[in-house]
Formats: sequence, C-alpha cells, structure tokens
Amino acid sequence: MKVSNDHPHHPRRRNEQTLKKYRAPVATEHAEQVAVCNYLDLQYPDVLFWATPNGASLSGRGRAMNKLKGEGFLPGVSDLIIFEPRGGYSCMFLEMKRVDGGSGASENQLWFICEVEKRGAFGIVCNGADEAKQAIDDYLNGRTVKDV
Repeated sequence: MKVSNDHPHHPRRRNEQTLKKYRAPVATEHAEQVAVCNYLDLQYPDVLFWATPNGASLSGRGRAMNKLKGEGFLPGVSDLIIFEPRGGYSCMFLEMKRVDGGSGASENQLWFICEVEKRGAFGIVCNGADEAKQAIDDYLNGRTVKDV
C-alpha cells in the first residue's frame, strides 16, 4: 500500500502550525518603502520625490502630536510623493503597504487619496515594493493617463 504525503500518518506530513513556523517573514512596510526609494534613486535620478513621515513613532505622543498638528500635520498623507506631472496628472501620491496588504489603508489614507485625485493628482495604494515599482513605471512612462 502506497501512502501519500496527505495521509495523516505520513512521516513528512506537516500540519498548518508547523508550516507557519517555516514561512519566510513578510517584509515590513518600512523595508518595502526603502526598496522603492532605492529604485527611484537608481532608475529615475532626476525625479523629484520625498517621503512623508506620518508613520513615524512619536514618543510622548500627546504633546508631540499637538505640536505636529500645530505645524500642519495631516493624518493619512501618503507615504511617497512623486512631484512630476504625467498623463494629465499633476503628481503621484503613493501609499505603501506590506506585500500582504498588512492591515490595509486606513480611513484617513483613503480619504486623502480621494482628495488629491479631486485636485488633479494620481493617488494609489500599493502592496509591496514590486507593485509600487510597477505603478511608478506606469505613471512616469505615461501609461497611467487621466480620463477626461
């Protein structure tokens, strides 16, 4: 009798918990964003872009947050801004998430993207560096065109 790997008594059969132990960890949103910034620096050295440190950890949150709000802090601002007009858009706002989507875009982040789009910019949420690089390539090479 031949026993398959699916058989409950097969010596190489692993349950879901055992498999989870051996899965590669998902890169953090920070690592994904660093990879995208490195890509931009290498592939598009003349493109003006910057990161918004909205996700930065704030020590002494209450006072620090009040100070930032006084300086114009706006929750939900996208992680990366690419200040280059293309395809009828004024610029690109890119919200980064981990490759698995993490907890997804927040309500503030989705609101912000809707607002920038109302004002003529292109906004997008990308899961992982590869998806972000593709969106950036499409935008900067004119493959993302505003419907008129």
